[in-house]
Amino acid sequence: MAEGGFGTGEPVAHRTRGALEELPRSATISLHQSPAGNFDNNTSWSATVNLPSSYLSPTPSPDELVIRDRGRRSLPIEWSPIPIESPIKRQTPIKRSPTKGMIILRSSPRKRLQLTDTPSKDLLENRRRLMQMSPILKKCRSLTVSPSQSPPEVAIKGLSQNQLVDVLNHVLTNHPELKDEISNILPQPDLKHMEEKLNQQKKCIFKSLPVSRLASKTDSPAYNKASPHLTTFKKAIIEQCGQLAEAEQWMSLVDYSLLAWSYVRATPIWDSVQHNNCRRACFKTLSTHCLQGLKNVPWTHEQLEKLLKKLEQCRSDHEEMQQCIEHVRTVMSNQV
Repeated sequence: MAEGGFGTGEPVAHRTRGALEELPRSATISLHQSPAGNFDNNTSWSATVNLPSSYLSPTPSPDELVIRDRGRRSLPIEWSPIPIESPIKRQTPIKRSPTKGMIILRSSPRKRLQLTDTPSKDLLENRRRLMQMSPILKKCRSLTVSPSQSPPEVAIKGLSQNQLVDVLNHVLTNHPELKDEISNILPQPDLKHMEEKLNQQKKCIFKSLPVSRLASKTDSPAYNKASPHLTTFKKAIIEQCGQLAEAEQWMSLVDYSLLAWSYVRATPIWDSVQHNNCRRACFKTLSTHCLQGLKNVPWTHEQLEKLLKKLEQCRSDHEEMQQCIEHVRTVMSNQV
């Protein structure tokens, strides 16, 4: 509201219009007399009102015509990625299931997988027939060779240790008369591959030590570098002793204990007493298995004398070797 500027003091209202509203034109009324066809006293007059054309017959814009032709858009019941082509509501089929209630299927041209549906028997039979007729299986069957086609002395080279034990047990079960013959043929276990493994682990231990002459090779930093290799070395000794003890190869177990003793003795002696626990554990394992082998073998007097000399050389490394020495002396005294 604003006050008038002509001295009246009365408020004047502002008129507002739209941005695209047509400006009103003054309406003029023109009166004209109808042609003199009748000379009656009643004279007829016609009035013509000059108004804007948009008031009399409004013409819509092209965009409005397109919108009218398109019609009112209707939203579907369920959302679908397919664009709406017609204003008619899509009625999606409803699948009723007794266990899972109502499932509304989407209107999609692609067939969607129903993971909960179980395939029919016809589909399963067709799949089995296709698998049987597939060329891949035929090719695999042609490539597979049964063990009977190769000689047994050749096929036995590809078997593992457990498989060889199973085969030999099966043969001895079916032919018990072969036990004596096979026991006479069986050789002593070969300790060369066990020694090679120990030698390799010992090399790894010394390779991990510092090379510089200014650094110590027996302090804590050097032990930290060699600690993983020492652990592997100890595990190898325990595993090999257990393998020979499980096979009840007692003479080979004693020979291996004395053989591995020299490799344990060659390992570094560390400055800290706690760091030498791995070394002492290896000595204890070897002395325990050596005593076990000595007790289960009927030794001769000459063999016991040789063993006694070797055992006395090992006594200074670990105190438990004294038990093996006492056992050998006891057996020698009983034989006399």
